[in-house]
Amino acid sequence: MKKIQYLFATIVLGLGLTSCGDSFLTQYPEGGTLLEEQYQNLPDRLRGAIFGIYSKLYEYGGHDTFGKRSLDMYSDIQSGDMAMKKNGYGWFENYERGLYYAYNRSYAWSFFYDIINLTNICDIAIESDLKEILDDMATGAEPTEVIAQNGYYYGQILALRGWAYANLLDIYTDPRDPDVADLDARAIPVYVGADIKGDTLGAPQSTVDEVYSRVYEDLSEAIDLLDYYSTYNQRGSKLEIDADVARLMLAYAMLNHGDKNYEVVTGKNCYDIALEQAKAVIDGGKYPLLPYEELTTTGFADVTAANWMWGQDVTIETTTGLGSFFGQVDIHTYSYAAAGDTKGIDSKLYDEIVATGWDARVAWFRAGDAAFAYCPDGKFYSPKYKNITALDKVDRDWLCDNVFMRVESAYLIAAEAAWSNGDNATAAQYLQQLCDERVITGQEGAYTTWLGTLTSTDAVKEAIIYNWRVEMWGEGYSMQMLRRLQKQRTLGTNHLTRGEAVLDITSAAGEQFQCEIPTSETRYNPNIGDKTNLTNKD
Repeated sequence: MKKIQYLFATIVLGLGLTSCGDSFLTQYPEGGTLLEEQYQNLPDRLRGAIFGIYSKLYEYGGHDTFGKRSLDMYSDIQSGDMAMKKNGYGWFENYERGLYYAYNRSYAWSFFYDIINLTNICDIAIESDLKEILDDMATGAEPTEVIAQNGYYYGQILALRGWAYANLLDIYTDPRDPDVADLDARAIPVYVGADIKGDTLGAPQSTVDEVYSRVYEDLSEAIDLLDYYSTYNQRGSKLEIDADVARLMLAYAMLNHGDKNYEVVTGKNCYDIALEQAKAVIDGGKYPLLPYEELTTTGFADVTAANWMWGQDVTIETTTGLGSFFGQVDIHTYSYAAAGDTKGIDSKLYDEIVATGWDARVAWFRAGDAAFAYCPDGKFYSPKYKNITALDKVDRDWLCDNVFMRVESAYLIAAEAAWSNGDNATAAQYLQQLCDERVITGQEGAYTTWLGTLTSTDAVKEAIIYNWRVEMWGEGYSMQMLRRLQKQRTLGTNHLTRGEAVLDITSAAGEQFQCEIPTSETRYNPNIGDKTNLTNKD
């Protein structure tokens, strides 16, 4: 007789399945049990499950492990765009020292595979309705209320699974040559719902190509489901994935895919798909760009901002307090940044913004000769405490919201995808659409001059790199961009230990931008070797 085990994750329900005689890779022993037929009769059963998965995105595990936003910090610190000048408490220090690949591997692995495991559990739970969900979508038939709701949540489940696998590829595989990628290289294990029904000790490593096939299938189907069933469902909050969020998940995954000569589907390479999906989001007009007038007024702290596509409304019940993104980065919030463990923009990158003469995003950061030099002061701050840095008077509510995706990334994805396919003119157009809202009043001449330089392949590439680093600073894109575009960079002087270090993804030291599979997997999964490549430890 099959049973379903359940637990509460924070205040929302996360689900785990078990059955007589079955064993699973991950089980949750806490909580009570329900007979399967009782579970099937629960109202909104999938809603509880999906919000249990969403809670993983901001689940507190420690002062440097608080979900997606802590992983975003790892990315930007390791790549050097987020600099740590002081470190009195030890959080994130290893990443500032360039040791991401060794110290972050277990957390990132468990974070994304936990999400995958929970989506697979939901995949099994929805089996009885799946044929009707897909048939109604294919024929355009009017679904029942239950099917309409389950189809809507099933789209979100597939989107989360595809997104998780795409992130694992970014972290645990070699940087790929953008022209000729090694898609046959062994990567990570893949599990879908059917795989966790039987007795298994762990899957073997699939190839990069096989994992991307899973990513493409999950996200493509998610887009279709969310497009169709959103007609019958209201998005409850921006924590829920909608079709446009899934489109950008797919677009970004395809941008990272590499190898423009490889057809992902007939007649389309990865960059064709990335541009197509990003363009659909932009042309849909649902999410407008953050306008110039609001560039430094929102603090990037409010999920209701029109340009936020995906994010978390932080409440008294869900705040992680000191151990949070704003606690670690915002000098106006009582926590580590305000107490001296400052994190700011790399000084050389700041100088690049100043040197343009036109870029209003310079106001996102304090100058190098100011108190709390280079810290974000116009991006990522508690708006009510904008002018306060006295430690005894700063924000102690820790209710600033967490951004997971902004529409601005669609313009950068579109620009890079077009450039990667050799279309400099289209790439420059998307860059201009973004940067038109980033021009200092009175400096339009300098901006026009800059636009006039965007004619050669190299100039467009440098403009794309610059805008990824500046526009998306602190949002977790920097290291993957470095891996993808293989841009050598020299760090500024405002780093704890790596001041003026040269980061070169193509050198022997480039292995630091790839995490190794953790020993918890290599030891206990008999289908994967028991030694790691970088440290050569059992």
